[in-house]
Amino acid sequence: MTDGTKHLVDELLPRAETIEQQPPPVEYDEHLPRWRARMRSVLVKAVERESRFIAQIQERARTPLLDAYFTYSSILGTDSFFILSLPVFFFFGHDDLGRGLLLVLALGGYASSFLKDLFCSPRPFSPPVTRLTVMNHHLEYGFPSTHTTHSSSIALYLLLNTVFPYYYYCVYACTIIFGRVYLGMHTFTDCAAGLALGALAVGIHGLPLIQRWESWVFQGGAEVPLVLVAGFWTLLELVPMPADACPCFDDAVLSGAVALGSLLGRWALGARDARGKDVIMPGSGWAFSSGDHEWVRIPGDAVTWWSLAAVKMVVGIVLVFLWRMIAKFVLKRLLRVISPPSRQKLGVGNKIIYRHRSDTLTKVIVYAGVAILCCDVIPDVFVSLGLGVKSWP
Repeated sequence: MTDGTKHLVDELLPRAETIEQQPPPVEYDEHLPRWRARMRSVLVKAVERESRFIAQIQERARTPLLDAYFTYSSILGTDSFFILSLPVFFFFGHDDLGRGLLLVLALGGYASSFLKDLFCSPRPFSPPVTRLTVMNHHLEYGFPSTHTTHSSSIALYLLLNTVFPYYYYCVYACTIIFGRVYLGMHTFTDCAAGLALGALAVGIHGLPLIQRWESWVFQGGAEVPLVLVAGFWTLLELVPMPADACPCFDDAVLSGAVALGSLLGRWALGARDARGKDVIMPGSGWAFSSGDHEWVRIPGDAVTWWSLAAVKMVVGIVLVFLWRMIAKFVLKRLLRVISPPSRQKLGVGNKIIYRHRSDTLTKVIVYAGVAILCCDVIPDVFVSLGLGVKSWP
């Protein structure tokens, strides 16, 4: 087993985290502006109160089965899960729904990351709480809960824009949100704030102003990519520097870069309906009648459809990971030569906190490229090969 594979396996194994004593509040008073330090002290008091309550919940409710269920279901609220699942929308003809969801996730992810680095509020204290985690989310601040922000915005957005029964979305969101408390990763306050951010992200995306802005993006000229890239980079520069070495900033970069790529791809290549309207997935139960010049119903072939669907997903995901691997390899070596200056700040314990712009630029290019591939390039390849993306006329 290679070191990289072993590291991935280790990250995906559930483990209990016991965290050392937090630095004294005076440290944060010295390294944060007064108003941020005051807000942090209010949040820390809430963490102290709720940590004891969460420990009591864990003592009474924890079982090995629930530990496994909530630990592994928490992956459904991560960026890795979104990268693997969101292509489904674009590979199977739900372009507008998927692109809207990406924008909603970007709004919530940016707001959550901004507030985490702004207030530097810790997660529930361990002890008395036992933190159960996979991956490295325990290294981030606690307020607000990004998992809750993402899961609530996904559930609400899909509830408002699809016809599936509402209880599917309720089960998904409640599993993620309560799981953050059960696992000792967040307080109720963290989750309440995340829930509010998720609802706010969906509400903002539904505003007429945002709809007009999207129309400008999709129909505008050469100024569109310049404005989008400059605006996104400005937003990243506005994220405050934290008082500790915290990876919260990555959530804003990754979710925002994916949304940026989805917009740039749509601007460059045009609407999906105009590019693939004459190709429908084989096995869907439709055929084009040249005599009547319209689509007519024929018997469907489930084996053909599902076989092609599996091939499309495997090919698409493999291409995405190849792009990530190659792009990171090239960019990291290129940016060693032309590395932009890093942001830095003296943090708690007199440790220098770095935010390397070269790393940020690498992630923006890589994940914007992932979105362009998934949202536009790969679906166009499927259409050109006669595989289609839609299963209906």
